[in-house]
Amino acid sequence: MTNKYINQMKQEIVIIDDDPIFRMIVSKMIQNIDFSVTITECENGEIGLTQLEKLKNVTHEIIVLLDINMPLLNGWEFLDKLKKFESNNLPQLKIYMVSSSTNVKDVLRINEYPLVSYFLHKPLSKENLKTIIAGSNS
Repeated sequence: MTNKYINQMKQEIVIIDDDPIFRMIVSKMIQNIDFSVTITECENGEIGLTQLEKLKNVTHEIIVLLDINMPLLNGWEFLDKLKKFESNNLPQLKIYMVSSSTNVKDVLRINEYPLVSYFLHKPLSKENLKTIIAGSNS
């Protein structure tokens, strides 16, 4: 049986969230959708930036699932620091804000960050993840 969500192009998903249970659940859901996706879990924005630094100049697609409220470096601070990266070092980068925040200001604030593709509310559904994985390859 062929999984129609298996991609032709390599993808890497970086989950940046301080909640280890959320990271584990999302990782398992992604693996069930497409086992070929490389998944990296980061517990805060600092670790996430370090991971993206390691990935600069790669040719495959990088999808970041970014939480807003985290210790050390929250999602907004992460995005501010990411702006300083040369964008041509991460040409295949797509960022999705993922938060339990219901604050309308948070949803509107993503407009200040062109790198952010979309704002998603927690918890993520399998359909959310299928859309992210499939949509990123189109």
